[in-house]
Amino acid sequence: MKHSVIILTKQTLIDYETAKLLSNFIAVNIEATVCQFSNFDIITNQSIKYNGEDFIPPSLVLVRLGAGITSVELAVIRYFELLNIPCINSSNSINIVQNKFHTGQILANSNIAVPETMLVHFPITNNLIATHIGFPCVIKVLVGSFGEGVYLCQSEKEYHKLIEFLKNLDNDKKLLVQEYLNDRPGEDLRVFVVGDKVLGAMKRTAPDGDFRANITIGGTGESYPVTPEIEEIALATTKSLGLEIAGIDLLFDKRGFRVCEANSNPGFNGFDHYCGTNIASEIVNYIVKRLSE
Repeated sequence: MKHSVIILTKQTLIDYETAKLLSNFIAVNIEATVCQFSNFDIITNQSIKYNGEDFIPPSLVLVRLGAGITSVELAVIRYFELLNIPCINSSNSINIVQNKFHTGQILANSNIAVPETMLVHFPITNNLIATHIGFPCVIKVLVGSFGEGVYLCQSEKEYHKLIEFLKNLDNDKKLLVQEYLNDRPGEDLRVFVVGDKVLGAMKRTAPDGDFRANITIGGTGESYPVTPEIEEIALATTKSLGLEIAGIDLLFDKRGFRVCEANSNPGFNGFDHYCGTNIASEIVNYIVKRLSE
């Protein structure tokens, strides 16, 4: 029996990651098709249409969407899960990981080291931030990716000015306030995990004038040795969050590495470029293994 896989995405153009995945699926004789979430229509009697036509369910669904996923997009994934079709990653794990505070709660409850983090909302009328987090501190939106929605406040005065500005915009969003770990400012590690295997670690360095090290906003990368500590914390994080494919971001700290974020749809263009890896091949090999089960 020939297996088929669909790659679920929002994008209409084929990016680096999708092109690499497609070529590697061809190499192992698996039929792979790119499908856009927006083209699906779900009917409650357990049927689904794609571009208005009947859709034959695949053997497996590879989900290429993480932070910012909507309830409608989650419903598409859950449709396939109700048919017992493996989805990587699952709707539940994607939904958990897109909420940074919920992610931190789960990791802390699993005794995995994370920065001290507080969920705040308007109006903020006390000194809880100064007492429990301190300054400098990092302000984050609850849902975001690619380093967007992250701001470094150097002082309490700067923090209050930012909050006042947001308040005047009638912004009622919840925010995260996180301790700033300044042992290695402007540097972090991206660890790539597929299944129960750490594929490598990349040290990312922020561009001049920024503290965010994301490659997508101008950061640079270099291969970094995977130590037992890095492997242990990355695998424990992935397992706690129910992820099968993950990009785990670690912060350098004198107390040991701390998990900054987990990504359920990590890009790997920069990882391949700086670390000489072939992440798509590893993902496809893992999927072959899952299909054989």
